[in-house]
Amino acid sequence: MLYCKTLCFSILSLILLMPLPSCKKKYNNRYINENDSLYSLDIRNISKKINESPENPELYYRRANTFYFEDNFNQALLDINYALKLDSINPLYYYKKSSYLMSGDTADATLAEKNLQKAIQLKPDFIDAMADLAKIYLAKQRYDQSEALYQRINKIDPSNPIPYFYLGIISKEIGDTTKAIQLFEKVLIYDDKHYDAVMQLGNIYANWHDKKALDLFSKALKINPYSDEAQYAIGLFLQKDYKYKDAVKYYESVAKLNPAHIFCRYNLAYIHGLFENYKKAIEYLDQAIDLAPDYAEAYTLRGTMKEKSNNSTGAYNDFKMALQLDPKQKLAEEGLSRINITISMP
Repeated sequence: MLYCKTLCFSILSLILLMPLPSCKKKYNNRYINENDSLYSLDIRNISKKINESPENPELYYRRANTFYFEDNFNQALLDINYALKLDSINPLYYYKKSSYLMSGDTADATLAEKNLQKAIQLKPDFIDAMADLAKIYLAKQRYDQSEALYQRINKIDPSNPIPYFYLGIISKEIGDTTKAIQLFEKVLIYDDKHYDAVMQLGNIYANWHDKKALDLFSKALKINPYSDEAQYAIGLFLQKDYKYKDAVKYYESVAKLNPAHIFCRYNLAYIHGLFENYKKAIEYLDQAIDLAPDYAEAYTLRGTMKEKSNNSTGAYNDFKMALQLDPKQKLAEEGLSRINITISMP
């Protein structure tokens, strides 16, 4: 009996002295079978490396990026979160997570903001993170915070055109047009092919009906020959300058470049109506309404074109629809009154 007790004690001692299983290895809840054909070859190749080295955060980051470029934002977020679980002080991971959060149909600007703040906290000179956070602040009209970040970027890299551009946008939005012009011109010192800065300057001068606008829009077209935005801007400037024939050429080009552009079709209809080409005007308005069935102004103008074409019933229906969509359509209300008078006459 004594022997048995001694033996049991010895076995228990040996068990207690045996090394415990390692707690170092972590459970990988982001396991993807490298042979799973539901995933792309790129995902499977990275997954193979992850399965061989499941505690390497860089691999999850790489797979997150691959998911992101495949527009699989949910999986990208799951992978970047796991990378952060393994390495919680990597600023790049927080920055990338913010990009994923701002993508897809369920963008989360608030959480993206927090991740960008964390990235900057870990890396105070992280220019890309500062620029993205500044954009979020700008979108939320938190101008002081946005401006402070762009000024910070500017101190780090004075030749970077991005801060000047967005500081120009801020100045424009708060009504300081003179400062905005100076900043957009500063952008062009460091990047003379900065399309957006050229367009911003062009739009400012166009609002003043200054012919400098045409030169700027033409410059924008040289930078991007397929820009429907720049061509439309030229057409609109020419239309306001009563150069209808030239404006039509640009609007027709816009219509070809961008089949979904409703405003060029509306303006083409308006110009054709001025020259009593009502049939052509109605065709363009039909296209605009097909593209935007809630475009009240298009119904009003089409009603006017139909009225002038002696199509009282069609005009009545269009004026009525315009007012249903927007009760403030005064021209439709006046047109409806005229048509009612005409219909009620014996």
